[in-house]
Amino acid sequence: MHGGRMASAGGATSILVLAPAAAVTSSCPSTLFFKSGKKKKKKSAAATGACHGRRRRATPCRATTSGRGEGDSDGLLWLPRRDLLAGLTGVAAFPGLALADVPKVYEGCGAGESLVTDDLLGCDTIGGPPCPPPAKAGIQTVNFYELPPPKKVRVRRPAHELGPDEVRRYRNALAEMKERNVSDPSSFAAQAAIHEAYCDGHYHIDPTERNRAFDVHFSWLFAPWHRMYIYFYERMVNHYMERDGSGGGFALPYWNWDAPAGMAIPAMFKEKNSALNDNYRNPDHLDAMVDLDYLSRIQKPPVKFTSQPQDPEMYKDILDSNLSTVYNQMIRTGKGARCFLGDKFCSEASFTINEINERSGRRRNGNQKLLRGTTSGSLERMAHTAVHVWTGNPGSSAVGHDGKEHKGADMGFLGSAGRDPLFYSHHANVDRLWHLWSTKLGGAGCNDPEWLDTSFVFCDFVDGTDDMRLVRIRVRDVLDTANLGYTYAEPDKETGYKDWVDSKPTRRLPPVSAATPVTKSEPPTFPKTLKVGENVVIESVPRQKKPGGGKEVLEVLVIEGIDFDPGQNSKFDVAINAPSENAKDVGPRYVEYAGSFAGVRAAKEKPGDRRAGVLAVPIDDVLADVGVGDGEPVSVVIVPREGDVKITSAPRIEFQAYC
Repeated sequence: MHGGRMASAGGATSILVLAPAAAVTSSCPSTLFFKSGKKKKKKSAAATGACHGRRRRATPCRATTSGRGEGDSDGLLWLPRRDLLAGLTGVAAFPGLALADVPKVYEGCGAGESLVTDDLLGCDTIGGPPCPPPAKAGIQTVNFYELPPPKKVRVRRPAHELGPDEVRRYRNALAEMKERNVSDPSSFAAQAAIHEAYCDGHYHIDPTERNRAFDVHFSWLFAPWHRMYIYFYERMVNHYMERDGSGGGFALPYWNWDAPAGMAIPAMFKEKNSALNDNYRNPDHLDAMVDLDYLSRIQKPPVKFTSQPQDPEMYKDILDSNLSTVYNQMIRTGKGARCFLGDKFCSEASFTINEINERSGRRRNGNQKLLRGTTSGSLERMAHTAVHVWTGNPGSSAVGHDGKEHKGADMGFLGSAGRDPLFYSHHANVDRLWHLWSTKLGGAGCNDPEWLDTSFVFCDFVDGTDDMRLVRIRVRDVLDTANLGYTYAEPDKETGYKDWVDSKPTRRLPPVSAATPVTKSEPPTFPKTLKVGENVVIESVPRQKKPGGGKEVLEVLVIEGIDFDPGQNSKFDVAINAPSENAKDVGPRYVEYAGSFAGVRAAKEKPGDRRAGVLAVPIDDVLADVGVGDGEPVSVVIVPREGDVKITSAPRIEFQAYC
């Protein structure tokens, strides 16, 4: 064992489909906390920020906006001008209701089920890693919007373009952070523990009398929470640069894996005995080209990253795949806020299948639908997930909050990912792609106050001092990077994304040869357990004709009730009108490719737990490229790639408001 790791011998979605609200009456949640149906006394304190303890309280009967200062959503220039459809939320089933009062199909979030504030969260291990230590007496909590605006703008640059002096300054600051004890909130260990606590099941939220696990993945929280997290990490590094006399102004470099020159682990992170290095990376990938569609191409050998490739054909294969992956993520399936950033966090949907079964009985006879589950956007489920799995070492493991060893440490397991310094530059690039989507690609955000007023608390240094403070920061505070005092430099000064913006899929899967025997099979029945090598073909999925009236709509492919094991990497691809015998080759370069469901390995809440997810992707571009007429039925092909996954209901296609 080393640092909670053991060496052994030996990557999702966009729109959550809207449905009519279900009218259910609920009582106000109790002020007591519950877990697994047993009443528990309140704990005296629960750490909810980066370095403090805070007493939790129950959610009020009706949710309201936070009321914290200025910042009306109408004043945000980036917001969409079109109105969202009314009835975005329904009312979820609450404990204590008679079964007859429970809707048969989960229809969305009830009022207040999407608002997350720091005082609704609690961490399992009070005062012990990875939960932050209790706050010291006299520590001040301030609101971010009350702080003075930044005096200078830091420019985040590609990591492979940094000079020796810039690398040295970062390396030295990180070395000092690594020498500090985990009890120091500014230590590297404490910074890494923030991600572990928020992403490996240590935090819990209690809006409906159930102390359920909380995770910032698989919802609209993913992008803003990670932006906050690496912003405060960047400030910690700056503090230690100022202490050693090398000056501040540090801007976190980004791993530019979406550009050909950056498609490898940057050299600055591979120096031996450097604080920027990490011993838990896949040794086969240290000098290889990153694979942004990795879980679909995991059997392919690594391609060495070099200016003069030994095998030009293999080099072009992975380069084209990478660029097409980013094109699909950013443009083809990244249409609208829910598609790109993920659908709303919903505490009623964000628990495990075991609890779904226990609480509602929706599957008691094996023929009732699951709750919808949680929905990530293309920003999370595509290249981001692939890079995590590709970087982590499959021959090492880390201990999760469940006390068990999980393979893939460091980056390939959510509980240990923050221990690799490369993680922060990886997420800086994810953040940069959100920034490009918002500023260059016309991406429009969500005006839901439950998203805008979601808040978290992080530990921070008071500028120019060694004094610590707590900063409460909301989603609305981080929508514009200028508000945080940074922007991004682009390697291509003309556009910054020239390579992948021109990488629209053009390939077509070859038709089945007349000499190839075609295997006739019965239509699949659901639930359906996916098996790698056995494609699932659903013929003649009905479609409606596009509605008139001039309203902007998207045609969306929806797969609900994806029952998967969170303890494994999970992925399957989906294609439209693909020849079933050749569908195994489908990927982002092919016009038939519609999208993917994917997730990174994480610990389970309880032994045997499984999660429920949703895949919902816009397919307008796919249908146009394949040449399908308006309202014409299509075949949907599911191509299993990785993990223990079961699909409980057949895919459907429907129109949704452009979000």
